[in-house]
Amino acid sequence: MKSTNIKNKILRGISMIGLLGISYWLCRFSFLKIHGMKQWPNLLAILSIVIIVIATIFENRIIPVVTVVGYIGGFVLAMIFNTDGVDPGGGRTNNAWIIWGTVFIFSIMAGIIWGFISKKRHENTKG
Repeated sequence: MKSTNIKNKILRGISMIGLLGISYWLCRFSFLKIHGMKQWPNLLAILSIVIIVIATIFENRIIPVVTVVGYIGGFVLAMIFNTDGVDPGGGRTNNAWIIWGTVFIFSIMAGIIWGFISKKRHENTKG
């Protein structure tokens, strides 16, 4: 019975990393001409993999899902709401990376809170 649970846990983690890989490929390579960011998608993808692996080890089902949703959802919202500007030195600026990162972090925080609340609710129904 335990080996089935371990297999399911590993399969869930691998499937979330696979979905993240598809999201990463779309954001980093397919839509590169839209946003021009090379390093930011890489950084968020590495952080996402670490979060998914840790959450999978601790048998959390919510955080891996919200991590993938936050990655792709943050990208979509960043592309919708970004603005271009000029810094005081005359260089071009864009706030898409800030929007993407903020949505990503807030989605993970919401997942942590959601997991905590659902765990407490589940404990209250048992006792």
